[in-house]
Amino acid sequence: MGIEKISQKIIDDAEKEAKAIINIANKEAKKNIEKANDFIKIHKEKDLKKVKNALEIKMLRYIASANLEIKKENLKSKRDFIDKLIDKTVEHITEDKLYENFLKKRMDEAIIEDATIHMNASDYKIYKVLFEEMIKKSGYKSNISRDFVDIKGGFIIKKGKITIDCTLDSIIEAMYDEILMKINRMLVE
Repeated sequence: MGIEKISQKIIDDAEKEAKAIINIANKEAKKNIEKANDFIKIHKEKDLKKVKNALEIKMLRYIASANLEIKKENLKSKRDFIDKLIDKTVEHITEDKLYENFLKKRMDEAIIEDATIHMNASDYKIYKVLFEEMIKKSGYKSNISRDFVDIKGGFIIKKGKITIDCTLDSIIEAMYDEILMKINRMLVE
């Protein structure tokens, strides 16, 4: 065997060994690529699940928030309706003969010496004479103010730091929850 054959044998063996190494490297690379693809697929699925879960949570929060706003608006609408209903009822009450009896009874109970009586403009026009007669009848020296107050009806008596509230507003406020429950029951039935 000559040098040429030995050289050729070395080259052939080196090429075989290089091909074997390349095949092994290609197999390893292929395995690594498959592992990388599996890793990407797993993490992609996990990330998609995370994103999907985050979106679902945000969507649920948004829906809950929207439902809460709807409930608030419904409650506000009910309260507005009830307030209008109460206002209309007060209008009818102040036009009824019983309202005059209410004012007389309250005046008898509340009138005090040297006080000023405040009422709204409408009641002043209608009941001023009645109030003057009741003050005279009581024997007290009190007067009726021309400074009108923003109330639904009734009156306020003031003497110094003393204030006696005989308004329909305070009666309604004191009974508001009870009125609200009764109206709600009527609406449900």
